[in-house]
Amino acid sequence: MDGRTQLDIVMEEEATSIDDVVVVAYGTASRASLTGSVASVKGDAIEKRPTTSATAALEGAAPGIQVNSSYGQPGNDPTIRIRGFGSVNGTNNPLYVIDGVPYGGNISDLNSTDIESISVLKDAASAALYGNRASNGVILITTRQGRKDKLTLNLTMKQGIYERGIKEYDRLGIKDWMEVQWRGLKNSGMSDPALGYNEADAIAYAHENIMATRIQNNIFNLADDQLYDDNGRLNPAASVLPGYTDLDWFDEIERLGHRQEYTVSADVGGEKYSVFSSLGYLKENGYTHHSDFKRFSGRANLSYRPTKWFRTGMNLAASSQESSYIANADGGGTAFENPFYIARYMAPVYPVFKHDAEGAILYENGRPVYNDADYLSNRNTVYENMANHDKLTRETMNLQAFATITFLKDFQFTVKGDMSVRNSREEEYDNPEIGDGKGNNGRWYFYNYRYKNYTFQQQLNWGHDFGQHHVDAMLAHESYKYRYDYAYSAKKNIMLPGLTTGSNFSDLTSISAYYNTYTTESYLGRLRYNFDERYFVEGSYRRDGSSRFHPDYRWGGFWSLGASWMISREEFMRNVGWVNDLKFRVAYGETGNDQGVGYYAYKPFYTSNKNQGMGAFYKGQLAADDIQWETTATFDIALEGRLWNRVNVSLDYFDKRSRDLLFDVQLPLSVGATSTDDAIATVTRNIGSVSNKGIEVAVDVDVLRKKDWRWNIGANLTWIRNKIVKLPDHKDIPNGSRRYSEGHSIYEFYYYHFEGVDQMTGNSLYTIADEYNIDLLDPNDKNSVGGTKATKDTQEYDVVINGKRYTRNTTYASRDWRGSALPTVYGSLSTSLSWKNLTLSALCTYSIGGKIYASSYASLMSVRSSGADATHKDVLKSWNGIPEGMTETSPDRIDPNGIPVVDTFLSTYNNAASDRWLKDNSYFAIKNISLSYQFPKRICSKMGLGGLSVDFSVENPAIFSAMKGLNPQYSFSGGDGNTFVSARVYSIGLNIKL
Repeated sequence: MDGRTQLDIVMEEEATSIDDVVVVAYGTASRASLTGSVASVKGDAIEKRPTTSATAALEGAAPGIQVNSSYGQPGNDPTIRIRGFGSVNGTNNPLYVIDGVPYGGNISDLNSTDIESISVLKDAASAALYGNRASNGVILITTRQGRKDKLTLNLTMKQGIYERGIKEYDRLGIKDWMEVQWRGLKNSGMSDPALGYNEADAIAYAHENIMATRIQNNIFNLADDQLYDDNGRLNPAASVLPGYTDLDWFDEIERLGHRQEYTVSADVGGEKYSVFSSLGYLKENGYTHHSDFKRFSGRANLSYRPTKWFRTGMNLAASSQESSYIANADGGGTAFENPFYIARYMAPVYPVFKHDAEGAILYENGRPVYNDADYLSNRNTVYENMANHDKLTRETMNLQAFATITFLKDFQFTVKGDMSVRNSREEEYDNPEIGDGKGNNGRWYFYNYRYKNYTFQQQLNWGHDFGQHHVDAMLAHESYKYRYDYAYSAKKNIMLPGLTTGSNFSDLTSISAYYNTYTTESYLGRLRYNFDERYFVEGSYRRDGSSRFHPDYRWGGFWSLGASWMISREEFMRNVGWVNDLKFRVAYGETGNDQGVGYYAYKPFYTSNKNQGMGAFYKGQLAADDIQWETTATFDIALEGRLWNRVNVSLDYFDKRSRDLLFDVQLPLSVGATSTDDAIATVTRNIGSVSNKGIEVAVDVDVLRKKDWRWNIGANLTWIRNKIVKLPDHKDIPNGSRRYSEGHSIYEFYYYHFEGVDQMTGNSLYTIADEYNIDLLDPNDKNSVGGTKATKDTQEYDVVINGKRYTRNTTYASRDWRGSALPTVYGSLSTSLSWKNLTLSALCTYSIGGKIYASSYASLMSVRSSGADATHKDVLKSWNGIPEGMTETSPDRIDPNGIPVVDTFLSTYNNAASDRWLKDNSYFAIKNISLSYQFPKRICSKMGLGGLSVDFSVENPAIFSAMKGLNPQYSFSGGDGNTFVSARVYSIGLNIKL
């Protein structure tokens, strides 16, 4: 050719093929044939992420999937939501299925390197075959099998370090904090009616009490009465004594953590057999003391085909986990036991250890003496968490066996049995020297949880080609049994110091034990048809019975119908060269959820207790014979394609509606109270519905694709609207700072409105409720509520500005809708750049819209009378006098962005819960950056290796949000907490193949 003797041919790799096989409900399917919405992640992508739980790798992997993996305690599983929130009182968690069988354990029990792929079934058409628990989506996890003729041995080693991934709030330093405390005390002397001082007396009052009764600890080189001038400024000569190096309590509770992981696996496959086995060890020491996780895991997946018509095998997996944790670090229990709470709100003048008059730390027996002074309520979280311990040990075992017979050419019959056993033992010890255990001379708690479930499946498959027509069908039966056993005991009064086993405590204080059982029975079927690999139709049906419901209402039917059209395979598309694949699909289906009620929801029962030393029973639940499943119906329509052999694109619209939601409805007390706390009688009813509508868009582009270079950029987004459609009796249901109401989302805030700061007084003003607004009182209108509750006492808090009435007390303020916690749009950005064997990749996630109630920030902004706590730097911007030119009638007298006066007496009113603390919860997070290198085959061959690769990655390197210190991924409901934040993990790995 033009004199050339050699022709170079370069084949282009297609990144995603429409003919790829993906795991679906009870089988597999080509991507072209899918009529439902299915997202999949390959095991290689999961393995690269340094995460304890494999499902954390789903974050950003596909639209419609929200993953909250921000809890930094090692060993914790992320929380996942698929296409919104369909239940109000029930669970919104997806169903997990491992190797075709529902799984109820912790995903962190699994070794990520054992996973072949994860498929996410997002709509009813793809998930209906799991009917009774599929309304929140299904996550299918498939483990590896032996696939090669030659035995392959893989060794993976990873080392990494842990650190805190989100910086703490900006808090005041010592000087500013001291001055703010003085100002707050001085202002309270004038605002507190019980004191009523003028300014001069208030200054004297502040001087007299600031150190003696409020701060109570002098860390300076000057005496108490020499620290401040009459303006509340700290004496320039005052300096902190040199020994006080322990004033930041975070330094004592946090550390640089360590992560190490080792896995060895072997796989081999032949015409008649397949073997995959692995052993793994993972140890994580989190970024706080006493947050550790250790896991041993093993797996053996075996299959054997002695003849062409028979195949059998088994999957055996086991794991053992040990973790130490801080029981109250999740925000539960008392604030004194939560190190995050104490460290965040500890004022910068209180040391961890005791000091002498010169500032030096005191020692006893060679160890520093912990500070348990009166101003700390005789507590010390660092000391307590060192002396206490909280330990969890868990062992799991899962055995699955199957046999498949092929007969009459087109038929396959499979029998599969699965048994899963999980046993957890939890031990908590409170020391006798300080903290909650001191009054009992030590306390010991022991919890034992045992879970056992069995699944038995029989599945008949048939498939046949009739020319260009293909038909396949599946019929199956599935039986599921679950049992949960719980035992608890508590003792006090330790006998021998240092021995923390239960036998060393003399007094039994409590003991309890019970068990629960749950059973489902299911019959299901599927029929699939396609013509010429162009037109696909699929229908499925599942009949489920649940032991949670009365026999007359126990059974429910769940079904789906879907179709897809491979437009690109039509004759009229043959000459459209820029379209490689183009597919249209549409589907409708219904799934169920029986998790909104207890195991014995339909039965009347009594609860046992003890009264005056005698056994007692009280009514705990009324009969609810007619309750049944919550049902979710989903309509899904999508267009998917690949263009110019470079661009993959999908556009998906879904309408997901949940009906027959389960609510507790109040009845007359004459039927019998069902609570010992409140005089109410309730019964469960199927009343209510919720809607989730949304659009999903995903695009990825091969920007560069040459001999040595590959560059792909991807993005996805999900727009979703959640709305409650129906509630019992169409009445709103209060839910703390939120409210369930028809037409609003399930996480919509219903709060008092902060109007702003009155610049004449520095006080916060709120929108007054109509019933307390005396200006609206109309004696001639009996139906009007305006002003009907206004009294002399309520009007004490009224402020009238330019003819409009406000209130300073939220007790008399009006509540209204203030925005939803749910984002308007969320999604991810990804990129992968390769040069020869070197690959750099990154994943970013984002969320736009939605609000979070920043309760931690609110606490830091409140200079309260109850104690001298840490304070946010924004307090320095607080009102400190009437601005020049401001008058009673100034149109801008109310500053909507103002910060109220620092006043310990008025802080309760000025910093009350309101929409002032609702912050924009938008964020942009860099979730992962990784760099990997695959050594060339010629080098590996010289070393006698089948492959060698190294990689470096950073998990959670950065997150950008509305405020430093805010954790925007704390919860889906828009809450905030004093607990773990995302951990930043640096990891380096080595993979050797033999």
